[in-house]
Amino acid sequence: MGFWSKLVILSLAALAFFYVKINFFDTPHVKVEKKLVVEEQVTPPVEKKETVKSPAKVPQTPKTYVTVYFLGMDKSDAGVFKKVKRELPKGQSKLTYALNQLVAGPSPYEKNLGVYSEIPKNVKILGVVESNNKIIIDVSSNIQTGGGADSLYSRVKQLIKTALANAPDKPIYLYINGKKAEVLGGEGIMISQPLNENSLDG
Repeated sequence: MGFWSKLVILSLAALAFFYVKINFFDTPHVKVEKKLVVEEQVTPPVEKKETVKSPAKVPQTPKTYVTVYFLGMDKSDAGVFKKVKRELPKGQSKLTYALNQLVAGPSPYEKNLGVYSEIPKNVKILGVVESNNKIIIDVSSNIQTGGGADSLYSRVKQLIKTALANAPDKPIYLYINGKKAEVLGGEGIMISQPLNENSLDG
């Protein structure tokens, strides 16, 4: 047998050996893949607390009151002037509102407390005119009628005291049906002007 023939036979034998070894004797290498486990922290959703905004504090305008003078009795049953307070609606003149409250008369509650008025129910405030140097109050002529001298004195005094309590610091003049008052009613009560606490006492 020649050299080359022996070499071919050895080569085939070697190949057969390695083939048998690989396929029948070697344990194949198994690759184990490690799975990466990522732990996620499950955070409960944060409950959003709705912020309740407290309403903005609106600066409150102090209430304004007018003073109205009615009549009543004291503990010894003597007649006296009764001062009552009424809340002034926004935007209204103190003097005009007070005079209109005066001629409207006491409230039912005030009447239950013995408060009354000598001003007849049909008396009207015809106008309140304020200029730079004076105030004119014009009243209907029926303020002078009925009731006698004492009643007339009391009702005009109610008007004077109410006007002085609510007017700015200006002279106040009383007109009746557009004319400056000088003598009141058939009783002839004199009235001095501008109005003051003693206008009917002269």
